[in-house]
Amino acid sequence: MSQTSNQKIINNLKTKSMGSTGSGNFTDYQGFSGGDSKQGGESLENKCNRAFRTELEDVDSSQYFSSKQHLPNVNTEAIIEFNGHRIVALIDNEEIGNLPTKYNYLRQCLTENTYSGLVSNTSTTPINSIIINVSPNA
Repeated sequence: MSQTSNQKIINNLKTKSMGSTGSGNFTDYQGFSGGDSKQGGESLENKCNRAFRTELEDVDSSQYFSSKQHLPNVNTEAIIEFNGHRIVALIDNEEIGNLPTKYNYLRQCLTENTYSGLVSNTSTTPINSIIINVSPNA
């Protein structure tokens, strides 16, 4: 690259905003609220009422796969519970996998709501994987 190309890139980077747009305070995070209305803080949106789709973790080491040696069929219903360590999906009381930790907020939601899932996709390559659609029960 020529010196002028490098200089253009550097000047462009100096004028662009990069990274987070937060204030650098704890009030940027869920659960922390500040007195200043310009700061972040707790959202009024109730995450507990959201439906979502996710790929399960630790499918190969799950109770279900260990005992049956195959993945569940598509359209099989699962329930979502907290097992004392992780939020898990179960079929016939056997864990089929863990929900990613970004869904740990469900632990609090499970005190007032129940959730079910539907297996929407499975794959054995390159590793065993299960995708489920999860929604709160009415």
